[in-house]
Amino acid sequence: MPIRGAALKLEADILKCFRAGILAIDLTGRIVYRNDLAMKILNGITLHPGMNLRTVAGENPFFRMLIEALDLRYLPTRMESILPGREGMHRSIGFTLAELKEGERRSGICAFFKDLTHVEMAEENRDLDVRLRLLGQMAAGLAHEIRNPIASIGVHCGLLRSRYQGDPKILSSISHMEREIGRVEAIIRECLNFVRPAELTLRTVSVTSFLERLAAEADKLFEGVKISFLPLWSGDVEVEMDERLFEQALGNIISNAAQACEPGGSVVISTRVTRGFWDLDPEAREPMLSDGSGEREDFLTISIKDTGSGIPEDIREKIFVPFFTTKKGGTGIGLPIAQKIVYAHKGVLDILSEPGKGTEFLIKIPLRDAHV
Repeated sequence: MPIRGAALKLEADILKCFRAGILAIDLTGRIVYRNDLAMKILNGITLHPGMNLRTVAGENPFFRMLIEALDLRYLPTRMESILPGREGMHRSIGFTLAELKEGERRSGICAFFKDLTHVEMAEENRDLDVRLRLLGQMAAGLAHEIRNPIASIGVHCGLLRSRYQGDPKILSSISHMEREIGRVEAIIRECLNFVRPAELTLRTVSVTSFLERLAAEADKLFEGVKISFLPLWSGDVEVEMDERLFEQALGNIISNAAQACEPGGSVVISTRVTRGFWDLDPEAREPMLSDGSGEREDFLTISIKDTGSGIPEDIREKIFVPFFTTKKGGTGIGLPIAQKIVYAHKGVLDILSEPGKGTEFLIKIPLRDAHV
């Protein structure tokens, strides 16, 4: 093989080894090179040499930034862009830019990029753990200080009940006080459960059996609302999870969904195995290289979809904020606890909602230790 041909082949082989997407465009915006990993990171977007990114830049913020960078004299070495994904998910793309040159003449730019979604999730989980530890220390002290006077009030309620057994009005007031004491105790327990770190006791759980049982039990609790389990694929998976905690998380979400429904409404629980966070085809055996590692990663996706009125857009971002609630008598802890438990399983909890068309909660946990 001629020396020049061998050098070109070596260059091509080196580019194939990059654990990052590579996309090069000339000064007109035309693609002059892209590697296969670029296609996978960008979720299968069609990119071929000769295609002009200017024609699709309006639909893709990453492409818009590349086109705008053609006019920059100084190229930033580190940038990020948010790309929309399937099912309402979003991905964060981290990239660096370099000039393309023909001799001394600038001929375009080249982007080297990775999907940062997994990195950001890990950082978010670590930050959440730190915040919860600090909050837990504060909450434990507050709970102690609150429980002492509450216990004293409870004792005096008992004394008053013994003394005024023949006075219905006073007994009614005492009963009301005891109910409020119980409510305060319940709030304290929920708060402590939320701020304590989730210590998982993992065991292998059959997902289909687990969800069938959960749906059957929940269906008995909410009169007038049908709760059912509908697997969207024919297989089953066994996954390592803390069954008690995961049941609590799903129970909180199902309860929220059922309460959002009118009489005659329904809540449908469904499952599927996805490739990565966004690839929905369980039969597609080619990996979704979201982190550039070359390793295939499957996810169990659990959908909980209701026929309620949907969540107004102005409060959608607040539903996972602790103590935020629109329900009379609610504590605003149920969904944040569910999110915390899903995070502890290295997963993600997402939500799709449209006023008048219901809400869908999507739980995705990795199946690294599972059997499909």
